[in-house]
Amino acid sequence: MLGAPAMPASAKPGKWKAHPHQSYASQNHAQQRNFNARKQFYPQMVQSQISAAEAKSIARRRVKGGEVVDISRRGDTYRVRVIAKDGRVVDVLIDANTGRVKR
Repeated sequence: MLGAPAMPASAKPGKWKAHPHQSYASQNHAQQRNFNARKQFYPQMVQSQISAAEAKSIARRRVKGGEVVDISRRGDTYRVRVIAKDGRVVDVLIDANTGRVKR
């Protein structure tokens, strides 16, 4: 634009800054407090992974009458080894985040 005054370097917008009366640490504390308050209202959204006991229970439901002999976790997958009624060894793979049976 012709005739528009140039903006001085000190007046150019920079990164968003915290409120001048609030330190970075107190902002983090406020964010954590807000997160903890939301946890009370949305507990199903906060739990991110299932426990080994839950994986064991899911495997038992998958192989009716089977006996769990081993459970291990590698990354986001539980491997539950079950011996079925007929003697077969069945490995049940369970997603640790969702609890869904992969195989």
